[in-house]
Amino acid sequence: MSVEPALRQSLVESSSSVNWRPFVRWGLIGLALLVISSYLADAPGIAASSTWGSALRLTVPIAVVAMGGLYSERAGVINVGLEGMIIGGTWMAGLFGWFWGPWAALGGGIIGGLVLGLLMAVLCLEMGLNQLIVGVSINVIAAAVARFLSDIVFAGADGGTVARSPRFSGDLPDLSLPFLSGGLGTPDLSRWMESTGTPVVTQLGGVLGGLTRDVSLAAILGLLVIPLTAYVLWKTPFGLRLRAAGEQPAALQALGGSVHRTRYVSVLLGSGLAGFAGGYLTLISQGYIENQTAGRGFIGLATLIFGNWMPSGVFWGSSLFGFSDAVGLGRPETLRALVFILAVVFMIIGLQRILKRKVRAGLPALIVGVVCLLVFAFVPLPAALSSATPYLVTLAVLVVAGTQMRPPAALGKLVPRRNKRS
Repeated sequence: MSVEPALRQSLVESSSSVNWRPFVRWGLIGLALLVISSYLADAPGIAASSTWGSALRLTVPIAVVAMGGLYSERAGVINVGLEGMIIGGTWMAGLFGWFWGPWAALGGGIIGGLVLGLLMAVLCLEMGLNQLIVGVSINVIAAAVARFLSDIVFAGADGGTVARSPRFSGDLPDLSLPFLSGGLGTPDLSRWMESTGTPVVTQLGGVLGGLTRDVSLAAILGLLVIPLTAYVLWKTPFGLRLRAAGEQPAALQALGGSVHRTRYVSVLLGSGLAGFAGGYLTLISQGYIENQTAGRGFIGLATLIFGNWMPSGVFWGSSLFGFSDAVGLGRPETLRALVFILAVVFMIIGLQRILKRKVRAGLPALIVGVVCLLVFAFVPLPAALSSATPYLVTLAVLVVAGTQMRPPAALGKLVPRRNKRS
């Protein structure tokens, strides 16, 4: 008996066409806030192409590791071991890149993530151990094993230490769009727009230039994971089984599907993506560096929750955190501009929920928005706060989104192995 027709009736999630109106509306609001905040905070850097280029580079590892967690948790397996998997990816990428170059670094990162993903699958799915405990243990073990192996492999090599691998040469190609950002020797329209000094035109040119000029091929590959994941989850039989394993595993078993095998594959897919994110980080630094993940696995997990276990939500969440990280690299006034933007966005969200009679969900967003507005108006922000920007934004966003989250119904529930029905 085929599993797809019955499950298509039982799963309530829709694969209908995307409604683009909210994206357009929020895009226009975002551009308006960029223009206003750049003048109110005297922070032209908030819309500079350098800021948005950094934001894109910093978004990719968060988005990819969050997509890895999405595969696992959509199938019903809690994955708090993403930080350990990305650490494993960075170390293995450093080793492979040292010997064989940047392309091998990406492959090595995937292998490093897969090793820890296989460990998690065996402990959680075969032995039935608590998924939270296993995930936390993987985070601890990965950091310790990476330092131990670095002492053995890297410390005696030329340019290597116990805390980093030897640097590897080369990088993946950078691409720019023709005419918009000067690709293929064409005129660079976005650079001209940014240099005009005209309100709106300057900010729009900075954003477009940062997002389309000198973009690494590795970043493009990472970003393509997002639409590919959406397609797999909603347009393929495997995606249907994966979602069923996380929502209605009993129905999947009753119709002849294998929950055990589906979850196994999902965990391995997710760990491979986390490892890819680690490999991407080594391309930026051209080698493995201890603690270079900087908690991105945990931020990816927070992004997954904030994004409500949806690819589109994960993308917007990771973009916000990547942009916050890029702003943290800039001047204090750029951080003030970000605080103003967040204040307005949170207040809009809170008022929308309250007008829809969702007072309990709207009040936290409104309160956080008012606090951010008061901070912008009256509190001087020290430069030392910049490094903590993405983590503070993570906390604020989780407070705002906390009442709207709905995890997969069978997330964390162990399903005994059964033989597939003939």
